[in-house]
Amino acid sequence: MVSGRIPAPSYRKVYEEGRSAGNRYLVLYYLPGEVGLKLGISVGKKLGKAVLRNKLKRRVREAFRKIMPRLEKSGELVFIVRRSAAACTYGDIENAMKDLLKRMELLGNADA
Repeated sequence: MVSGRIPAPSYRKVYEEGRSAGNRYLVLYYLPGEVGLKLGISVGKKLGKAVLRNKLKRRVREAFRKIMPRLEKSGELVFIVRRSAAACTYGDIENAMKDLLKRMELLGNADA
């Protein structure tokens, strides 16, 4: 279902034309599309050194991988990781992601 990642120059289009929702740890931008899903993850340099930024990207990617089979729509998703995520657990990120996807009506109600 995931057809790839979003090239960096395309993020601007998702930011400007897509819908957004945020919570304590993540901000989600969603732009509906024709076929498949594309994922983008943005972690700013103010969050910390590269080791921490990469760790947070891996956590977001893994949470998305687990949730992805239950997604009902296609398009481009960009997750922006907030500073507060640096001190949270993987479970917190997964729950934050589920919350955002439900609020954007991308995740079915059949999940826990």
